[in-house]
Amino acid sequence: MPESAAFNDAIEKLEFERIRSHIAGRCASLYGRAHVEALYPMTVPVEINDELARVDEMLRLIEADERPPLVDILDIRAVLHRAAKEGSVVPSEDFRSVLQALTLFRELRTFLLKRSERAPLLAHIASELPENKLLEFHIDRVIDDEGGVKDGASKELRAIRREIIERSGQLRRRMESILKRVSEQEMVMEELVTLRDGRMVLPVKAEYKRQIQGFIHSTSATGQTVYIEPTETLELNNDIRDLQFAELREINTILTELTDRLRGDVPAMLTGLIAFGEIDALSARARYARDMLATCPTVKRDGPLLLRQARHPLLLLHKKMSDVIPLDISIGDDATTIIITGPNAGGKSVTMKTVGLLALMLQAGIPVPCDGESSFPVYDNIFVDIGDEQSLENDLSTFSSHVSRLARIVDGASMRTLVLIDEIGTGTDPAEGSALGAAILERLTALKAHVIATTHHGMLKAFAHEQEGMENAAMEFDMQTLQPTYRFRAGLPGSSYAFEITRRHGMNPAIIERARDIMGTQSNALEQLLAEVERQSQALGNRLRRSEQLEEKYRALVEEYDGKMKQVRAEARDVKKHALEDAQRIVEDARASVEKSIREIREEQASREAIHRAHERLDKQKQDATKGLGELEDVPATPSEARKPFLPGDEVFMVDSPATIGTVLDTASGEKIPVAFGSMRMLVEIQKLRRHEGNRKAVPAASVTVEAVERNEIDIRGLYGDDAIRKIDLFLYQAWTSGLLRVDIIHGKGTGALRQKVHAFLKDLPFVESYQLGEWNEGGSGVTKVVFKGD
Repeated sequence: MPESAAFNDAIEKLEFERIRSHIAGRCASLYGRAHVEALYPMTVPVEINDELARVDEMLRLIEADERPPLVDILDIRAVLHRAAKEGSVVPSEDFRSVLQALTLFRELRTFLLKRSERAPLLAHIASELPENKLLEFHIDRVIDDEGGVKDGASKELRAIRREIIERSGQLRRRMESILKRVSEQEMVMEELVTLRDGRMVLPVKAEYKRQIQGFIHSTSATGQTVYIEPTETLELNNDIRDLQFAELREINTILTELTDRLRGDVPAMLTGLIAFGEIDALSARARYARDMLATCPTVKRDGPLLLRQARHPLLLLHKKMSDVIPLDISIGDDATTIIITGPNAGGKSVTMKTVGLLALMLQAGIPVPCDGESSFPVYDNIFVDIGDEQSLENDLSTFSSHVSRLARIVDGASMRTLVLIDEIGTGTDPAEGSALGAAILERLTALKAHVIATTHHGMLKAFAHEQEGMENAAMEFDMQTLQPTYRFRAGLPGSSYAFEITRRHGMNPAIIERARDIMGTQSNALEQLLAEVERQSQALGNRLRRSEQLEEKYRALVEEYDGKMKQVRAEARDVKKHALEDAQRIVEDARASVEKSIREIREEQASREAIHRAHERLDKQKQDATKGLGELEDVPATPSEARKPFLPGDEVFMVDSPATIGTVLDTASGEKIPVAFGSMRMLVEIQKLRRHEGNRKAVPAASVTVEAVERNEIDIRGLYGDDAIRKIDLFLYQAWTSGLLRVDIIHGKGTGALRQKVHAFLKDLPFVESYQLGEWNEGGSGVTKVVFKGD
């Protein structure tokens, strides 16, 4: 596209060239570097979005660790232009470079076409890369790795070179024989056969040159050595030279034929070089985007400029991402003109340059470091009036140069231009400069240009507040440290903090107070008001940030809780499913057993032995069913058991806990008797006890005491069912008698079998009020919380 004077000036002022150079340095080839260095802002939205889409496709491939095969190749454009001319011959060494390019084109084309579904735009570019395996074959057959012509390039060449080798061997043997003869007479400077003009000669001392018949080719620089070709080897040398000329003619014939093969592919290869350079440049931009966390935001013909989390690209080149303060700014929605105020070195110019540079980059097809939700309009021109505050010469520049730039801006501005003006109205009387700046900003606002201007003039702050389409903004200033934070804040003007900064740098307080008096009460009050607003805004901002952090923390906790609850519900469903399956299996087994018993009774005509076997089978089935469900029902004592009283030393178990064996301590009258379960002593209702078939134990003389428990949890992971129940049986009673209100049983998740057995045991313990699984942050389904009954 044709260049614009405004764009060119913006490119220089905003240092766009540094970004281009940085990206160009990431290219693999000179073709890619040339493409990047030619990047220029486009003004057609479709072209911009297409270019960004190509970069985005490349970025996705690279992020998927599918980087295209890009390597550096030599510049072969001159070779191709030479080959395009009829009758021309391309040197053999240049064909090696052509072959390298052809091979790379084919590999890159294949790579991208295989990924055409994911990267259709890149595949379209790759389709312009030429693929000619036949030409590759012919070049590789003729040219060796060093760029020379292979012996096998033709039968004639092979025969010529074989003949040259044979004749050269004969000549060397003849020369060595002559050399040996004359060296015995000390006629040669050194015993060495050398070459002059492609012919073998002897280094003869000058005083003996007449004694050796032959042709003198040359002499040394000192004149002491004469290089002579003996007469007797003249014919062999001539033959070799003729063969060498024949070799050159054959090579020329071969290269001529190869050049003719290449000539037809020259246009395709020139197009391929352009496509290769474009792909290389896209790869460089994509890798830049990956490293800088840059995105390709929305680009529209018109609309507001909306930047979210934008960072200055040049700062990112030598600073960490966390050290560059992000920028949020909107232009063109409620206001098209933003006037930024604040202290010197507070970041006003950086804010302007960030906006301008990002616009240039995006319109040139380069991803920009900002949030992907940002959006950009397409600017036909970007006008920049930013002076170099570090240059004494520019600080002393005339006001007229500043005004002439503003005049050009006003003449060229429209609703599709971005205008950046630093320190508008400076260089003249403050009152007149403020008035002129206000008039210019008013005109630019009326044209609906997007404008960012910085100033220290208080009058412009008030003017922007009163004008529709204008908005004040400020760069935040930390009132405690008197240091800029470089954060942009829209909506309110900022103070220059000149007095505060001056005091911090050691100025006499009396001078500062006198300056306030001279400035006037109204102006001083305005500055103090702005400072107070800044303080309150910072306090509210800090509270808001803390609230946002807490909100984010609580949101994460809620999400984690929801996830844990889903997991618990899923585990509960699994447990219920398995329990129902087990119950169904038990019922089916019981039904089958009953039917079998009935059938046997009928078949044996209800004999006593058959009925007895049926009863035994049903009793065993009932016991298996009760064990499979993880709980035992109360079984009333048989009459024989009821008539037989318990005696001290009897081994008993509770119907609620058949796995725990205890010893009767006493047989005092009443409905309860004392029983020792290990080191624990309990009063148990007689009707809940059953006699264990085993030996009576001697009752210890001393009474059994209950040990106090200090911990409120027990870990039974890794234990088998009966061992686990015995362990928690003792622990629960000790915890209850020790006065604990609640304990935790850690049984783990696993298959859920141990948890079921624990819950079946807890169900009928008389001193247990309730039990339930732990919360998500208490171990979830791997922990059961037990609450004891009060006294």
